[in-house]
Amino acid sequence: MVSASPPAASSRTPRRHRTTAIATLGALAITCRHPAAPADDPRVLSSNSPTPTPTSTPTPTSTSTSTSTPTPTSTSTQTPTPANPTPFGPPVAIPRYTCPVVLRSGSHRSFLAVADTQVAFVDGNDPLALANRAPTGVLPPDYAPSDLVDLRSGSPRSAAACESSHACLRRDAATALSAMLDAMSKDKVAGQVTSAFRGFSTQCWVFASWANKARGGFCEATQQSALPGHSQHQLGTTVDLFTAEWAHEGMRTGGGVFRNGFGCSPGGRWLDENAWRFGYVLPYPIHPDDRSQGSRCEPRRDRPQTINAKTGYMQEPWHLRFVGADAASRYHEAWLASGPGSPDEITLEQWLRRDRGLVGDAELPVCDGCECGACATFAPDDHGTPCGAASLQLDASGRALAPSEPPVLVGARATRDGGVIAVEVTVRSPPHTITQTPVTSAEGPTYGPGSTYESLAPHADDPPRAYADLAGAWRVAVEPVPPSVPQGGAESRTPRWPWRTSLASAEIAGAWNRANVLLPARADESSVVVRVPATPGTSKLRVTLLRDGVEHDTREIESF
Repeated sequence: MVSASPPAASSRTPRRHRTTAIATLGALAITCRHPAAPADDPRVLSSNSPTPTPTSTPTPTSTSTSTSTPTPTSTSTQTPTPANPTPFGPPVAIPRYTCPVVLRSGSHRSFLAVADTQVAFVDGNDPLALANRAPTGVLPPDYAPSDLVDLRSGSPRSAAACESSHACLRRDAATALSAMLDAMSKDKVAGQVTSAFRGFSTQCWVFASWANKARGGFCEATQQSALPGHSQHQLGTTVDLFTAEWAHEGMRTGGGVFRNGFGCSPGGRWLDENAWRFGYVLPYPIHPDDRSQGSRCEPRRDRPQTINAKTGYMQEPWHLRFVGADAASRYHEAWLASGPGSPDEITLEQWLRRDRGLVGDAELPVCDGCECGACATFAPDDHGTPCGAASLQLDASGRALAPSEPPVLVGARATRDGGVIAVEVTVRSPPHTITQTPVTSAEGPTYGPGSTYESLAPHADDPPRAYADLAGAWRVAVEPVPPSVPQGGAESRTPRWPWRTSLASAEIAGAWNRANVLLPARADESSVVVRVPATPGTSKLRVTLLRDGVEHDTREIESF
């Protein structure tokens, strides 16, 4: 049994789950999104343990001079709205939310709005269900798979039995896991399952325990432990898989299994390279920007780690989700084609989104008081949600709602410092105005010579990436006067309004500029700053508010 206290700061790793214990629930260790068990517990499965008898084959599955333009002018093609009216799934009412500790009346400073606990979108029986941190990524509290089997015997088990004394998965996932453990054993890597299926109620007290124990409290817990209903483990197709050697060393040192380095261990490397062959996918990798150069498993040490904006969580090299052999193979091919290690590298989240016709890299997390300025909610009243106006409001289908009034460009001025011009634009935005990345400020990121919104590096030492227009999003846009003339072919063309920036708070840039996502603009009157290159022979800039390729409140400013 590992310690009930969080590990010392020197040994802490960004992860969603650490081992804790709850006295009122006995001496049961809690790890990842599931209750964990010691190596001699019957719920722990290793490659040396009896495996379930296969009963089926895994199913594939300066001051501004106004020259306002009263008539909006189209400059580009609007991003098409997906045809699917319910891309997240049909909403299902939740009659009763059974985890009061994360509600406003609960014991934590941060909480969920009641409106975000009244509807579920995820069909747990869909092998490609989009379960995540978003308001639309939640399973009903009463959902449990109907075909759970014991990982040791292969015998059918009820959800209650699986949560109390048996490690279980859905039948096809268990069969595939058995084959994968056998393959690991043949390669002299002894795999060991630490946790598997876990239902809503268990996830409730696991999350509450971690929020009480974590040094960063509730908000640290949300980055490392899924809120109840948002956990992929409730699908019954997800395991936390280590190796016997890794677990033994953790027991010897007191560090437990959830410690630094598993991704670079023999077991972690084996899973990264081979799990997809058995229908399993690693949903939570390190963001390419955060990887040590040349490594897929080692994070950078030269800057603070944040969540991966493409997944909503920290890295987890032990967390595997079964999607079926066919789907895993197709995802692996798409991942290879996306450019591993580049800003365009996809995760399972982006692959599933594309299949549903969703645009952008991800949906924002549900508003719980921790990601204000980068969260979304179904709450229609700002007093009913912890982030108030610093949020996107969603309609009944889960899509971001636009305010009844558009934002207004109040003023703009430019200050030149050598070859860089800092353009400060003041905008008045109604609450919940939709904007998107990139977020810029006086500190950067900076548009250099030749860079545009289609090729901007969020940090000086990161590769550039594109922030393509997302439907419905407002951005400040700047261009030289006269506009740059397109040169050469399509690859070398300079787009109109090459320098674009978000209306969101600069405080969220660190994490969220690493993805192309919709964001809430700062409400009321505020200023944004975008640094652009001084164009030879140009003394003026044109500034506008751009939405879906249409200009609003366009004006010219001096740029001496």
